[in-house]
Amino acid sequence: MLKVKKIKPMFTALITTMDKYEHDVTTRGGLIDTTKQQGGLKEYQTVLAVGSSVRDIKVGDIVCVNPTRFAVRKHQAGTLKDGIVTDNPVTTYNFDVVEMDGKQCLLLQDRDIDFIIEEWEEIPDTQPQVYVPDKKLIV
Repeated sequence: MLKVKKIKPMFTALITTMDKYEHDVTTRGGLIDTTKQQGGLKEYQTVLAVGSSVRDIKVGDIVCVNPTRFAVRKHQAGTLKDGIVTDNPVTTYNFDVVEMDGKQCLLLQDRDIDFIIEEWEEIPDTQPQVYVPDKKLIV
């Protein structure tokens, strides 16, 4: 068995982290943002390794990944009782995944990167919380 600790991608390929959302992200109104659900890949990843022909992207950069090349459109059977819905289009994503040092990472091409984030501010995700009073009054 071979445990891969470090990979050098070829030519225009690069390897990034494969960070996922730990919980559902909600909007201001408390609605769940369907593009940022628990277990889904974050659109921003950190570069771990770059190929010899990659320009302007270096290890440690935070980049925005464009997933359109990995999109697979399928159709599932409809779910309404009387068959009114005969087709239900579903989009899934098949990313190229490699394991490096025991962690799953994304294997991308430089064209899969929309931009490099040069400055950022970390803002914690806030979940809507339900307030439960300590004293309960039974009427």
